[in-house]
Amino acid sequence: MSQLNRFWRLLATAFSIALFAAGALLLALLLAPLIRLLPWSETRRRHLARHSIQRWVRLYVAIMRSLGLLSVEFDGVAALNQPGVLVVANHPTLLDAVLLMSVMPNATFIVKAAMAHNPITCWIVALAGYIPNDEVGVELVEKAAAALRAGETLMIFPEGTRTEGDELTLKRGAANIALAAACPLLPVVIYCKPLTLRKREPWYHIPHRPPHFILRVLPPLELAALVDPSQPPGLQARALTAGLYQCLRDGLNNCQRDELQKQR
Repeated sequence: MSQLNRFWRLLATAFSIALFAAGALLLALLLAPLIRLLPWSETRRRHLARHSIQRWVRLYVAIMRSLGLLSVEFDGVAALNQPGVLVVANHPTLLDAVLLMSVMPNATFIVKAAMAHNPITCWIVALAGYIPNDEVGVELVEKAAAALRAGETLMIFPEGTRTEGDELTLKRGAANIALAAACPLLPVVIYCKPLTLRKREPWYHIPHRPPHFILRVLPPLELAALVDPSQPPGLQARALTAGLYQCLRDGLNNCQRDELQKQR
């Protein structure tokens, strides 16, 4: 029965990957041109594009759950839609952005450059106002900070890519954006056991049992509590990054402890 279940999940995983690609294709080739033709303001068209993406990924997550591919526990995600807040999360798996998009209907995401330059997905990425991560550092920080100052909710993975191994390695981009926009950081811990779809891991290397995800929103990190404004900007960014690292590490440890207690 265990081997049969594993074979079923392998087939269901292949199906879900194909389904996601088909959904992205439909959004890019059918929905994006229709939205661009609407006689609305750019802001209104951008909101419609984002809500359309959110509804699709929410349906996609529901399909994966119904297929038994994963389980998800959302904790405090209503706080993710506050205006002018920089949402930051660790990035253990390929599904992290999908899970966050499913509960953030009108956020600006900093996305992989490959999505922004892909001839298929570039249209919907541009229409939704997502920011590619290949821009020059100063330009990326300024564009992101401008979105936050305009009241947008911005989401970024401060690791820049998926976590390798068990150790978080945060870059200072998120801290630089928060300092430029003078806004709080809203940390989100993404916990997944057993791990799946990690960096450099083939999709067909499925775990021995369906992974369980926890997305837990932590209390916001205020700049005044972590940064000395008399210090140079580089030292401020370093201090803020260190504080964020400790917050995410503690959050992951708490998730692990809670899961162990549930199993007893």
